[in-house]
Amino acid sequence: MTKTFYNPRRLALSGLLLVVVSAFLGARIEMAFSDDNIMEQVQKYSEVLTMVQKYYVDAVKVDDLNEAGINGILSKLDPHSIYMPLTNVKESDEQFSGRFEGIGVTFTLIRDTITVDSPVPGGPSDRLGIEAGDKFIAIDGKPAIKLKDDEVKKALRGPKGTKVRVTVFRAGAPQPIDFEITRDVIPINSLVASFMVDPTTAYVDVKKFSATTYDELRTALDELRGKGMTRLILDLRQNPGGYLEQAVKVADEFIGGNNTIVFTKGRVKSFDDVLVSHPGDAYEKTPLVVLVDGGSASASEIVSGALQDLDRALIVGSNTFGKGLVQRQFPLPDGSALRLTISRYYTPSGRSIQKPYKGGKYEHGAASADAEDEDNFNHAGDVKAGDTTRPIYKTFAGRSIYGGGGITPDFIVKQDTTQFTTRRLIASAVILDYIQDYVAQNVSQIKRDYDQTAFVDKFNVSSNIFNDILKRAKDKKVEIKESELNIDKPWLANVIKAEIGRQIFGSDVQHRVLLKNDKQYEKAYSLMGEASKMASLSK
Repeated sequence: MTKTFYNPRRLALSGLLLVVVSAFLGARIEMAFSDDNIMEQVQKYSEVLTMVQKYYVDAVKVDDLNEAGINGILSKLDPHSIYMPLTNVKESDEQFSGRFEGIGVTFTLIRDTITVDSPVPGGPSDRLGIEAGDKFIAIDGKPAIKLKDDEVKKALRGPKGTKVRVTVFRAGAPQPIDFEITRDVIPINSLVASFMVDPTTAYVDVKKFSATTYDELRTALDELRGKGMTRLILDLRQNPGGYLEQAVKVADEFIGGNNTIVFTKGRVKSFDDVLVSHPGDAYEKTPLVVLVDGGSASASEIVSGALQDLDRALIVGSNTFGKGLVQRQFPLPDGSALRLTISRYYTPSGRSIQKPYKGGKYEHGAASADAEDEDNFNHAGDVKAGDTTRPIYKTFAGRSIYGGGGITPDFIVKQDTTQFTTRRLIASAVILDYIQDYVAQNVSQIKRDYDQTAFVDKFNVSSNIFNDILKRAKDKKVEIKESELNIDKPWLANVIKAEIGRQIFGSDVQHRVLLKNDKQYEKAYSLMGEASKMASLSK
């Protein structure tokens, strides 16, 4: 079910975008104000560019100089006002349109080889039998080794109905396998996991706010309700944002009617707007806990900020990014675009959660540091009680909340930090490299021995797996300190198990495994009773 918004002020907001949002390419640049000096400055710029072109000692590319000049102007504004070359415009539109056209695989470049992470379920590669761990050694008869990421995408993507031939090396196969793949429309899902964690509690992970996010979420919620869901954990961690409209629709699904979700203010009054909730949604009384962290930005902060201000959900995790600026994308004559900040957004209580910046850079230390007690849990009101640097606001029920730099969770939870050895091991790609080979060699046996539930509950990462990984690390001359590795070994085993599960069974299994070692999730789950009380009091 898709809702249509008829807010009388709605039209003023159409086209407002957050920093990671795709463009409304039909927008037109309109002069919102006049400046008698602007033509004089344009003439000055033109004369400088002309003189450099004519008289500079070396030959110069005027296009490069012009783009440098544009970037120089924007660097004086804010971190999210940017110039986008034509190729970037196309990539941005594709990323957030919720679809692209291609063969339907996710891949990783390992040892200069295109290695399939997984085929998109139901996509053209999946239908032909391409599997996780397959290595593309040729594309249309040409070697596919040592290609860069953008070169791979260019070779594999293309209009629906066109064909591409790939040659695949598969572990255990007697010889390479040729596939002729007919490209098709491939959905880009923003919802990466949704499942029941107990008979009444569901978990949903949303990784961005694309054009299809609300529809994906509503479909998942309806399916989960059919399985018994009466309460929900919504994971917005590492969600960098997306379409403002989608954020409003997602928040509205959980909020009763006629409440402000977000409002915007800019120098140009026509960009000011107030977006409100609408009554009658199915999940307005569903107990809700939202997970956030430093990777939760923009649209994620609109959702979590509105739910917190209106006392509709408990927020758990770490301080969010602090991106409270709104952009509109203006197309330029050559197909490039200017993404320009036109307003600030504010949560229902009036909070601006934009963290400090100077020009195109964030100020050092602008990201709010989390404070935790010895048990790693704190109520935000207690943690920040002595902090006079951030303005204090009140939720509609009178709870203290904070502005001036991201959404501060109601309960701050510190995740464990990893040792340097573990970080080096992960960064070296040794683990991912090993897992790809391990899955290719053992996928059939694992599927025979385990279904999804049994894998989550019973599969163990053996000492042989660790020994093989460490041998590869040694061969690759990765420095390993065993004392550090032993500290992280249980965590690392869980990560390895989760990735094996993802490649064989999919993203839901990966999440089920990872949640078993996730302090923020554990705290969220423990608060479901309190969330139920809060939901019963919501308007």
